[in-house]
Amino acid sequence: MIHIDLTGQVAIVTGGAGDIGSGIVMCLAECGANVAITDLNLELAEIRAKEAAEKYGVKTKAYKLDISMEEEVSSVFAEINKDFSSFDILVNGAGYASEGKNYYETSMDTARKTVDVNLHGTGMCIKAALDYMLPKQSGKIVNIASIAGRIGTAGTANYSISKAAIIAMTQSIARAHAKEGIRVNGVCPGYILTNMWKRGVEKYSKLLNKTPEETWKALALDNMATGRAQEVEDIGYAVCFLASDLAKNITGQCLNVCGGARFN
Repeated sequence: MIHIDLTGQVAIVTGGAGDIGSGIVMCLAECGANVAITDLNLELAEIRAKEAAEKYGVKTKAYKLDISMEEEVSSVFAEINKDFSSFDILVNGAGYASEGKNYYETSMDTARKTVDVNLHGTGMCIKAALDYMLPKQSGKIVNIASIAGRIGTAGTANYSISKAAIIAMTQSIARAHAKEGIRVNGVCPGYILTNMWKRGVEKYSKLLNKTPEETWKALALDNMATGRAQEVEDIGYAVCFLASDLAKNITGQCLNVCGGARFN
């Protein structure tokens, strides 16, 4: 039987203590990968690292990291490379989303922060990873984008813009380094009831005078062909596939994992 086997490989997951990031960490560990978990919240990252290690018997370690700080990215990646001897996979899951507003209503400070974290932060992590991947002519990078980057959204405009840029970044870096043994792909999650979405549902429930369940259905479930919201494991297993040898001839692609909310 074909299965995803990442035994002995080392993966870095940025934003690994968050909702989606935690799911990715657990799926990678289930497939046998050792995992370095980075996050702004070190305490929560350490909890996630302990959970993955105890459940799947892999090596894990947590690191505090602000991906918008270039020197910090460089030093943490060097520390990970030393602690694990090397690394094979980078999953860029860290990101920032402000309160839902359209582009006109959003301050430039917020717009700049969104791009600094989501786009430039991801880019700095990729550059830091390539410092170690290019010399050995081998590496897999998976960027977490969003279907918001495919369709554009009025209420989360700057987030959508930054995620669309990540899709373009994925393609550009994949094309630049494909012949050097580096594969770069992305996953575009659809509707997942993360803490960010829960805050949005609470806000719109009051505006629409609906229950949270009715609001979630109207905002999310009704927009999907399957009518089924995604789970964090759906994203995690897609990441594992793209990081595995099963996807050895796939690069520069962004996979929608959205229950048919977006077809392209």
